[in-house]
Amino acid sequence: MGATTHNFKNTIVIIDGVIITGFMDGDAISTSKNEDDVTAHVGAGGDVTFNESNDPTGTVTITLKQDSSSVPILDALHKSKKMFSVEVNDTGNGKRISGIECRFSKTPDASWGPEVTGREYSILVADFKED
Repeated sequence: MGATTHNFKNTIVIIDGVIITGFMDGDAISTSKNEDDVTAHVGAGGDVTFNESNDPTGTVTITLKQDSSSVPILDALHKSKKMFSVEVNDTGNGKRISGIECRFSKTPDASWGPEVTGREYSILVADFKED
């Protein structure tokens, strides 16, 4: 098995057609499906039935530095209450998460102190797709 290289600069987030910048250090981007694709049901006699989920929803969470130039853009989009698209594209490994029917789940928490703090944006994706 050979060595690989990861560079966060190869990861691009596009929300409503705007490239997002100014990510917080650490886990700046996370994605997840809201429900398992398949669950198992075991009957009294030990017979197993696999239940396939029809839930296409997921969540994309990004954390930006409080002084990121993208914060006012996302705050305005949140206040508009309109649906928008999201794309997380890691060009380094070809992984892509996307959806075109998205809304913010809540206003991000905010705090201030002597250090730069983060603003966490949680995005509900109605049509979560993983390529």
